Amino acid sequence: MNIYDAINALRQERPVFHSEADFQFALAWKIQELNPAVDIRLEYTTHFRIHDRLAHIDIVVFENRKAIPIELKYKTLFTEMHDKGEAFILKNHRAQNLGRYDYLLDIERIEACRASWDICEEGYAIMLSNDPSYWKPNMSSKKTVCDQFRIHHGIEKTGTLQWENAGIGAIKGRENPITLDGRYPIRWSEYSSFGTARNQSFMITVTKIQK
Repeated sequence: MNIYDAINALRQERPVFHSEADFQFALAWKIQELNPAVDIRLEYTTHFRIHDRLAHIDIVVFENRKAIPIELKYKTLFTEMHDKGEAFILKNHRAQNLGRYDYLLDIERIEACRASWDICEEGYAIMLSNDPSYWKPNMSSKKTVCDQFRIHHGIEKTGTLQWENAGIGAIKGRENPITLDGRYPIRWSEYSSFGTARNQSFMITVTKIQK
């Protein structure tokens, strides 16, 4: 199973998705289509916990007695568009600080899979977005509460990451620091573009987590 082959094939057929669940199903379907011998499970509940909660994985691919967990994020700004005659009205997710945290939490979750699951040697965290604030660096010199969670193009993430003077109400449910054992360079590339209209270009980042 080659995740990059699946994504490259998918972008030709599905340059945009209605929701994260739509993205999840489409990617799982494409992986199965390209790799008929694998078994795929969606919304898989693991036997181990992370931050005192059972870890749930968006997609797990079982291949040759190995498990490959895949976590997905689809973060959008509002836009309306059409593709092949189909209308898409994307939500305005905002809360980019929480989106960044959640993506890094996905990496931490895959690391936990690798450490706690004997048949797991590698996994992937993927984010697809039309929101430039994810892949562009913060050009302001002013510190923000989520500086340690930034995931713009070219940055490397490792070690313990935590909020800086964030209000408890603003990060409820996400108070725990994130600790990454590996070193993860973040690279964004174009997934699709519908021209120069606002919020209609999509970028993708794929982080591979392996032993």
